Amino acid sequence: MPISDITSRSEIAQDKYMKQMKYMPYFLIIDFALIASALRYYLVPEWGWLHIVAFLSQCLVFTGFWFLIKFINRKLNNVFPFERGPFTRISLQVLITIVVVLPFIVAAVYFSREHIPDFVSDEFLATMMMMVLVVIFMFNFAFYAFHFFQHWQATVNEKSGLEIQAAELEREKYELQYHQLKNQVNPHYLFNMLTSLDGLVHTDPDLASDFIRHMAKVYRYVLQHKESEVVNLEDELEFIGHYIELLQIRYGQGLSIESKISEHARGKGIVMITLQMLLDNAIKHNIVQVSSPLNIKMWDEGDNLLIRNNKQLRKQIETSNGTGLQQLRQLYAFLTNKNIVVEDTPDYYTIRIPLI
Repeated sequence: MPISDITSRSEIAQDKYMKQMKYMPYFLIIDFALIASALRYYLVPEWGWLHIVAFLSQCLVFTGFWFLIKFINRKLNNVFPFERGPFTRISLQVLITIVVVLPFIVAAVYFSREHIPDFVSDEFLATMMMMVLVVIFMFNFAFYAFHFFQHWQATVNEKSGLEIQAAELEREKYELQYHQLKNQVNPHYLFNMLTSLDGLVHTDPDLASDFIRHMAKVYRYVLQHKESEVVNLEDELEFIGHYIELLQIRYGQGLSIESKISEHARGKGIVMITLQMLLDNAIKHNIVQVSSPLNIKMWDEGDNLLIRNNKQLRKQIETSNGTGLQQLRQLYAFLTNKNIVVEDTPDYYTIRIPLI
């Protein structure tokens, strides 16, 4: 999984929960006020617009409860944090809240007794009191849940941090292997090219001159981008054009390479020397003769680059353990969510490279 995905997954989960926690108390306040309003409307429908006043007053009172509980929670965090005992702490917080709130409720009921409607019986007052206690308990439980969310979030962050660290170490390892691979390719390539050049110098000096010119441009590209992982496909195609010229001089009509790449794809990125590596692999594993030409085609589909060759496998090939392609797969896995896909049929060998 790309490192950016690991980081964003944790951040999205945290942002989502924090938004829910921020607005949850106000949703609870409105819900309880609506329930109480529905009960009042059922008992005293003649109140009319006073129901709206009662609803707003109830929202105001519950909001006051919420800020009072926030204050108590903040003070208790200093003297009795949840780590000392979650159950004791939440019980203490609920008890303190009730002790602080109860006298105000009793006083309010006592001084407004003459204005209380006839339908308000002791049972009705007890029901309202239970609703208030439920609200107080719910508000306190929100802090309890938030405390455990913070612990869970800390665990998730720690785990994400370890995953990111492990992914970065893996990426550094594969980058090192990839650079080692590039350094291994170059001497092998140089040996083959110099062997071909040696023959041309005596038989066709003009062609030898062209050969050296293309070689110089190939090496200039490698030197310019030796520290780069990803290059522009347009630059890679220009480089591979010179490389193909060298291959054509060496193999003549035994090798045919066609490319049809759209302007859209040319603006994308690709891991450096991907094309050279794949062309070399095709040549290494297959017969390249004028009587049996090796045909290689390159084209793009969507955000992928496809390289296909006809299969005419050599009976004996140079040492190959598939390390190059495996390292290329691992490096792409860190750079994009898409994988390198190989389609191996009896007639064709096709590699689908995701463009970055």
